[in-house]
Amino acid sequence: MPTQNIIIDCDTGVDDALALLVALRAPRCNVLGITCVGGNVPLAKVVRNTLVMGEHAHRNVPTYQGAARPLLAPPVTAEYAHGSDGLGDIGFPEPQRSPAKEHAVDFLIRSYMETPDELPRELPLLLTLAPLTNIALALLREPQLEERIPHIVMMAGGITGGNTTAAAEFNVYVDPEAADIVFRSRIPKTMVSLEPIRDGAILNETEVAQIETGPGPWCWAMGRLLRKNLTRWEELSGRPHPISPPDLAAAAVALEPGMATVEQRHVAIETRGEHTRGMTLVDNRQFRHLASDAMPPNVAVVTAINTARFQALVLDAMLGNS
Repeated sequence: MPTQNIIIDCDTGVDDALALLVALRAPRCNVLGITCVGGNVPLAKVVRNTLVMGEHAHRNVPTYQGAARPLLAPPVTAEYAHGSDGLGDIGFPEPQRSPAKEHAVDFLIRSYMETPDELPRELPLLLTLAPLTNIALALLREPQLEERIPHIVMMAGGITGGNTTAAAEFNVYVDPEAADIVFRSRIPKTMVSLEPIRDGAILNETEVAQIETGPGPWCWAMGRLLRKNLTRWEELSGRPHPISPPDLAAAAVALEPGMATVEQRHVAIETRGEHTRGMTLVDNRQFRHLASDAMPPNVAVVTAINTARFQALVLDAMLGNS
């Protein structure tokens, strides 16, 4: 298989960190740059955590600071899930590198617009693991990006509900206005949503133990983060429980699309509802094409993830190219 060039947009908490380690270590993935946005934790911690993961992966990838807050709404963070430092309060050392001086939005625009003779399909895939603020700002600044970004794989939304509210998934809930801009764009999009992640992108004690005994600081870092997640879920449920980190699932789908089953659907973002703000409204009606209000599909919605292929990709990235 050919090497996949990608750009990653993240708000590095625990599951972003797992996704970064896999993407940075995967043998057929070339990460050209990482853009940061406020989300799971404030922007300064996001940048710090992203640099930490790059160093543990032994990859010197440029890291760019982006938007510190949503387009219109006040910031929302999730330290309750990711720890006060965003990395589970494990005690990772401070990074030795610094972020690039260029703003994340400028980097995104430059990456897709500076080579006008290059066909869009030859440009890097964009993987988003965070609120879509940076991407929306780039589209507002440079509308031609709609014709240049070949594909976005997004950890975003839910088909039937959310994890931050009953209706909304965290990344969309934090900045629904930004999500609305991106979902309305003409860029080809894949939405990796909560339900197939919970059912298919699963890691058990067996996989975690293999990674913990693997070589290299990337295995040490991923093992510590996964173990923290396993312990937390066991404490919450009262019994051993597999984990399904959402951003890790999105990274896996971006690297190996064949592991995912997708259905073309129209997805709208709710920006005003009192109880449904941030909802990804997926049109799943059986005869939707006959409805007077039907809209054409705008997103490939992931409905299932092959567990065996997901686990194999993660283990190969961590253990297969040391």
